Amino acid sequence: MAGQVVPAVPMVLSAILWFVVLLSVCSVAYWTYLMIIGRRYESPPVEHDPSAVQVRLLTVDSARIVQESVDAIPDSITDRHVIAEEPMEIAGATVHVVPDAFECEAIRKGRALEWARRNIPCEREYVLYLDEDSIMTDFTGVPDADVVQYRERPRRSGSWLTYLAEIFRLGFQVEQRAFPSLSVPLYAWGGGIAIRNGLEEHVTWETSTMIEDTTFVWNAAAEGSLDFALATPKFDTQAPPTIRAMISQRSRWLAGSQQESGLLAPGYRLLTTVRNLAWALSPAVPFLTLVPLFVPGTVAFETAFQIVSVGVFSFVLVWSVLGVRYYDESWLVGLALFVLSPIVSLLHSLGAFIGLVSPPTDFSVTRKVKPELVERTEAEREAEGD
Repeated sequence: MAGQVVPAVPMVLSAILWFVVLLSVCSVAYWTYLMIIGRRYESPPVEHDPSAVQVRLLTVDSARIVQESVDAIPDSITDRHVIAEEPMEIAGATVHVVPDAFECEAIRKGRALEWARRNIPCEREYVLYLDEDSIMTDFTGVPDADVVQYRERPRRSGSWLTYLAEIFRLGFQVEQRAFPSLSVPLYAWGGGIAIRNGLEEHVTWETSTMIEDTTFVWNAAAEGSLDFALATPKFDTQAPPTIRAMISQRSRWLAGSQQESGLLAPGYRLLTTVRNLAWALSPAVPFLTLVPLFVPGTVAFETAFQIVSVGVFSFVLVWSVLGVRYYDESWLVGLALFVLSPIVSLLHSLGAFIGLVSPPTDFSVTRKVKPELVERTEAEREAEGD
């Protein structure tokens, strides 16, 4: 019965269950707040044409994938550089290999970024960083801001479930429209980000972190007022080819976010921690709604608990719908995501849970598949058919 007094042990369990659900309530409430303040955001107009941009593309040794990305760079961008860990031949770009002897505080990708900052001259206003699989689309230039975040649109490269998880994730990340209104953007994506050259020289990449893109933005914000813009174009990338790769990726994201949260002011640090905990524990929410049904008397205020749990879980469907709209995907894919949303949500959050309970100690590169194995859009397939 709702509101009944329960023994000590069930009371502890009840407190834990309520704690998990209320964490999710806080996270969902803040996401809703971001959607409200970001609903009228319009990307600022382009003020710097492509000639004001130097492109730096980061890779380990994936020459074929890099070549496709370089080929997609607009011809109007002539200052192109590939920063690699191994020698390779790339048409249309200058290849630089990070020397083994180079030492700095940054690790892995951050180390390569710092080497490039120190050793590749740049006379352009902006440095545009791309991942090895970033395909530039609809690029006409850069808005006038310190940091300009381009959007991402991962293509299917292997598992259908990881592709659906990416659609789901991008549905949640429409909250990015509010980031220009915040004093500190909550995260950044380094696969498509333009940074004012002077800002990069001032902030540098000299931080030992697994989330170098977000850490750079947080460090830049800590230096003073950061002018952050979200651009309109969506750059195509590859979704993780396997569920294991996706779990590893999400684990690194959450662990890195928690590790670097000390850079934030106390309010943002608390907010980041609550969101990370809610993400890591979110797979439990749909199962929590069943607890009062199968074990009556376990949870205090059972009816309220069920209502709140169902309300939180309904946002899984909201993010699925928003993701399908973001991608402009077919109704069949949308239906598949809608039906499989509990499983997709679980897989998307599993890596975060692992990153919370057993943070990775090293950077695991998400290997990309060959270009010909990446699913093309319907328009691309029609063009190829012509």
